[in-house]
Amino acid sequence: MLKNFIYSLFFLCIVTPSYAAFENSPEWLALVHYQGEKGKYVSTIDSDPFFLSPDGKTNPQAELQATINLFENTQDTEKKCLFPARYKLLQKNSLVSKPFPKCKDLEQFYDDLRPSGVTLLFTDAYMNNPSSLFGHTLLRIDTARKGTQLLAHGANYGAFTAGQENSVLFAIWGLTGGYYGGFTVKPYYDIINTYNNIENRDIWELNLDFTPQELDFFVAHLWEVGHSQTRYYFFTQNCSYMLMEVLDAVRPSMQLSEQFPVQTIPLDTIKAVLQRQGLVKDINYRPSRQAKIRHRYRMMNDKQKKQYLEIIHEQEYELAGLSESEKADVLETAYQFVQYQYVAKNLELADYRKQSFKLLMERNKVTEQGSIAELDKGKEPYLTHDSMRAEIGTGFRNGEAFQEISYRPAYHSLTDDNYGFLRGAEINFLNTTLRHYDEQNKTVLQKFDIVGIKSISPMDAMFRPFSYEIRWDVAREYNPETQDEGYVTNLKVGTGVSYAITDEVWTYAQLNSYAAYGGFLPDNAYLGLGGAIGVFADFDKWRLFGEAEQVYATDKFGEKTKINVEGAYTLNRNNALAIRYSKEWRSGKDLEESLLSWRHYF
Repeated sequence: MLKNFIYSLFFLCIVTPSYAAFENSPEWLALVHYQGEKGKYVSTIDSDPFFLSPDGKTNPQAELQATINLFENTQDTEKKCLFPARYKLLQKNSLVSKPFPKCKDLEQFYDDLRPSGVTLLFTDAYMNNPSSLFGHTLLRIDTARKGTQLLAHGANYGAFTAGQENSVLFAIWGLTGGYYGGFTVKPYYDIINTYNNIENRDIWELNLDFTPQELDFFVAHLWEVGHSQTRYYFFTQNCSYMLMEVLDAVRPSMQLSEQFPVQTIPLDTIKAVLQRQGLVKDINYRPSRQAKIRHRYRMMNDKQKKQYLEIIHEQEYELAGLSESEKADVLETAYQFVQYQYVAKNLELADYRKQSFKLLMERNKVTEQGSIAELDKGKEPYLTHDSMRAEIGTGFRNGEAFQEISYRPAYHSLTDDNYGFLRGAEINFLNTTLRHYDEQNKTVLQKFDIVGIKSISPMDAMFRPFSYEIRWDVAREYNPETQDEGYVTNLKVGTGVSYAITDEVWTYAQLNSYAAYGGFLPDNAYLGLGGAIGVFADFDKWRLFGEAEQVYATDKFGEKTKINVEGAYTLNRNNALAIRYSKEWRSGKDLEESLLSWRHYF
């Protein structure tokens, strides 16, 4: 008893002073994922087992004391094995002295990974999954195994959604923290197959310049957070944000997570990482299978294209009039397309085997190599305009002058500069517009766009994607009969097809359904159905969008014929000029608007 008392007294007198300052050190705060300021710290980790002190989630000092006590005064090997990174940090700062125990599962984890480096991955937006509209980031633990990095492992943070990704519940729980999220580690070839081949998303690989000590610490911390969960929030505490916290734990001086106090968009985190001097040593581009096929098709001459299409659609393998090199290119591209069709589940296994075997047999007859170089360069996503946008402009509404200002937290519109974005995709959230009318001398909330998603995906001889649109907003509407104005909640859902006239000009046709509700409406609500045709043109610095639509509704208030034309010119990466014109023909007075504006992205 006396011996234990003397030891405890020694512990308090000698150890406590050494960690009194360390409890608020950037290293400790980052490792336990504390955010906030002194006296108001809260860890983003929500799993109780992650904390050794009952109030460890909000008390860095108590958690540090409990951690030191675990390693110095207990025999709880199982619990010690959950916190290898904490041990490494405390040992480095002479706060623990006893050896770390032998941990079979942890050693197996290291052996499975065989880490040689860390790579941050960014995948393009995937318009068919709400959780991936902004793209996605994850980490790859590069392997020391000989051969390809396909044998490495990927660390992915995501929400545990129980298969609700495409339901209304996903949006509700994802926005309000209704899901828990966590890290999973799986083979990199599975990740490539999912993102690169199945979802056809380009991948950008940013190789991080970690020292051997940082690499070891990263793996140890990945083991720690792999046993914990956090509340998942779609706009803030999401896949990309948690990666920033993990990287901060390895190198706290970067302060990556502090850059995202309000919203975290994957593309913005990539830019933040690239801004940290000495963090990224090189970048690699991995195009999707569909991007590779499209590239090879563009590089073919007309004869090659014709015979390539005959192969993939009619299984006609006559390659008359082509050189040996041209034949090789056609057959290799056709083989890639058959692989794509099978992965996309557009081809049964028996047909896949039959067509693949035939193509390989035909290719074996060709004596020369193809001349088409593989796609090795894409439009860098980290050179895109910034995500937030402020817009200020002036215009006229039925002859009355107005000025307006709008703010959009995220993310991209069709007429914004498309460099590095998924072309033809529009994703806008929480766009808010205030407008001042001169004659009436009043300022009003003109429109609040809760969400606006539009995807124009041209069909061609190889691929048949559908185009679609979803919009939900609250808008100040004009009644042409009474000339009054009031607020209406609008929902629009549409789908259609689009075709590319040229690489720069796309057209589309779309069938839309409408629902509107508001006390301002004559009968409080109406339903509608509309047919629209439109054009989207992208000439690098110039973009143009135009649409005409006829809407039929259950109330004449909702019936209208309308046109909308919008154009924008890029001044530089984060500035553009825009012009918009719209007109609606309704029963009663028509509504005509024009606007000239300046857009700034930040």
